[in-house]
Amino acid sequence: MSSRTRGTIPSSTEKHEDGSAPVPVFLEGRGSEEAKQNDQSPNLGPEEENKPSSPRDGGLMAWLQVSSAFALYWNSLGLLNGFGAFQTYYERSVLSNESASAISWIGSVQVFFLMAGGVFLGPLYDMGYARSMLVVGTFLVVFGFMMTSISSQYYQFLLAQGFCVGIGSSCLYMPAITLVPAYFTTRRALAMGLATVGSSLGATIYPLIFESLQPRIGFGWTVRVIGFITLATCCYAVVVARPHSRGQNKSISKDSSLKEIAHAAGLVDTRYIIQCIAIFFSNLAFFQPLYYIQSYAQTHGMQGQDLAKYLLVILNAAGIPGRIIPSWVADRAGVLNTYIGICTLTAATIFYWISVHNAAANVAFSALYGFFSASVVTLAPVVLASITDDLGILAIYWIVYVTYGYFCWTVTISYSPSDEEH
Repeated sequence: MSSRTRGTIPSSTEKHEDGSAPVPVFLEGRGSEEAKQNDQSPNLGPEEENKPSSPRDGGLMAWLQVSSAFALYWNSLGLLNGFGAFQTYYERSVLSNESASAISWIGSVQVFFLMAGGVFLGPLYDMGYARSMLVVGTFLVVFGFMMTSISSQYYQFLLAQGFCVGIGSSCLYMPAITLVPAYFTTRRALAMGLATVGSSLGATIYPLIFESLQPRIGFGWTVRVIGFITLATCCYAVVVARPHSRGQNKSISKDSSLKEIAHAAGLVDTRYIIQCIAIFFSNLAFFQPLYYIQSYAQTHGMQGQDLAKYLLVILNAAGIPGRIIPSWVADRAGVLNTYIGICTLTAATIFYWISVHNAAANVAFSALYGFFSASVVTLAPVVLASITDDLGILAIYWIVYVTYGYFCWTVTISYSPSDEEH
């Protein structure tokens, strides 16, 4: 008697190529599809296991990540881009006995730690400590501003605002640059542009707060107000952020050979290396206008004019459309094509700064440079993301080469002329 007539349930005797268990006959067809859907432990091959998950493309959670990254950019790059207001105040008040180049070291240290910190924080991000980094970064930035508010000596400002705020900003900036690309594909440039608007808006609002409150309530309480705003916005980012742990990406492991690491990091990709070199040089001259635009204007056509104090605000405000419009164009005309054009226009604007000697020209330069330079910063990581699909390697390697650029910039800016030499 056959097995069917004895009432037993026959099963397929053929083994699957992947070694999984055979599917019973009564589950074949329509039922087998349900069984496959209910299987919570699929047996993936080695290549599928190592393949990084593809990014989502929009949705409520994705746009919440944009808002979280917006707050992180606001309190990292936005704070640092607004240092020019502190630079001018320090030169003319509490640190008037120090040279302009010495004071600029406070901002230089901030930016250096913002970028260089990624080399050390990248592995922690890989291990799943992104949220811990956000908490630590929030504490350090707020604590740094509170200590700045009671500082009176140069070394105190350097430690509190330079080192403490700089390291804290790095803890916020590292997750911000990888948060949005993990959730978008087709609209990645636009999403990144909207997120990085936070840096332009923060660099616009914070100097306005400083210039408005400092004459009324004094330097100490003005800095404390900035610290409290930072605390509130960072808390929102910590609650909303859902960073993807790159620890699941097995393209690099502790047992990987040097050759495997080189391939994974894109070190053998000519396009990747050329792009890194290009952005390396573009970073060398990026921050000088942000730090010296006000003091330069006060000795070149805007002596005694209150408008000179707001040139930094104009520059950063122009960066808001500068981060959105080119990003929108990049999704349609191509990221690399747009980036090349923006870099060319930014360089032309810097050459124009040499001929600026009156109020109208200073305002025009501030607006033009703010628009184009903001686009350079926004599109740089998107260009690299278009070359490699490994978002983990993208963040680590992007931080590494930018660190070299900002290290050279730090040395360069320390020799910048004082107000009298401008």
